[in-house]
Amino acid sequence: MMHAPFCKALMTSRSALFLDGWLKFNEEKWGYKAERVLFQPTGKEIPKLEGVFYLDRRGHVVMPPRNPYLPLQFTPTPTEQPYRLYTQWLEVSELLAEDLEKRGFRGSISFPPGFMDGRNFQWKGFQTSLRYTFVTALPVELSNQDFRIRQKIQKALRLGYRVKTTTDWQAIHICLKKTEDLKDFSHMTSAEDLIRLQQLLGIEAFRGYICISPDEEPVSGEIKIFSPKGITIAWSAGTDRTHINNGVNQLTYSKSIQDISESGSCFLDLCGANIKPVANAKAAWGFPLVPYLTITHETAPRKLFRFFVPKALRPAIRQILRGV
Repeated sequence: MMHAPFCKALMTSRSALFLDGWLKFNEEKWGYKAERVLFQPTGKEIPKLEGVFYLDRRGHVVMPPRNPYLPLQFTPTPTEQPYRLYTQWLEVSELLAEDLEKRGFRGSISFPPGFMDGRNFQWKGFQTSLRYTFVTALPVELSNQDFRIRQKIQKALRLGYRVKTTTDWQAIHICLKKTEDLKDFSHMTSAEDLIRLQQLLGIEAFRGYICISPDEEPVSGEIKIFSPKGITIAWSAGTDRTHINNGVNQLTYSKSIQDISESGSCFLDLCGANIKPVANAKAAWGFPLVPYLTITHETAPRKLFRFFVPKALRPAIRQILRGV
């Protein structure tokens, strides 16, 4: 399916996860070294595959917490022929697989939406699987949304809630903490981290949105990592549960989507649809469900995790451990 126009557009677009400030934050926060990588067949400029690896002290590739994927961008030759696209992808993904095999990697690594042909990794003996997220082209098609989304937005407006962009990271962190306390997990991100991210990325790329109640209290917050003409990442969100039935989530999402669309982003990735309640809530927006590839290095701790941790608890525990 990678020759389908939507998937091809995702594979060839540049994600906000490529931004220099994002790489620097991951180095500072998690202690990994960020390395930009480029894979090209010998003697050719294209096709090419650009990406970012994060390396631990032993040089192994890892995926840091709070990173939904390791970013990739595929540049094929100008062609609409499916067989050429598949052939060129196999050329560059073989180089990627060889490099991962040489360096070694820890745990699981996910590649972005649209990258779903994992044959070269399977041929290397890696364990592969597909996970899912919702991604939409911008501007969004409103007719695809559940009518209840629009009803809740109107309810929030009628009750006097409003949404604005903000650099009040303490207010946004309060909203994130409300969801953390309710659902017993951690974003693994402090208010100081959010301030540092704004310093590294700038207010153009690191965008905060806050929903204010009629009593002037912050009740819902969101953060998006913005990419002009590329893929914007819906990175974090949190809401005060006492206001959630008033449509504050939907109003905040709607206003933030409108903002990044008007600012020139081409795609929005909601970053995950793999936990049932979260997936159901995101599905209401009517965005396409897109698979993405995950490769796993089987280790003794991972086997013990599956043996001792009940299946029902694994998604929540993985969310805490990986921050995604």
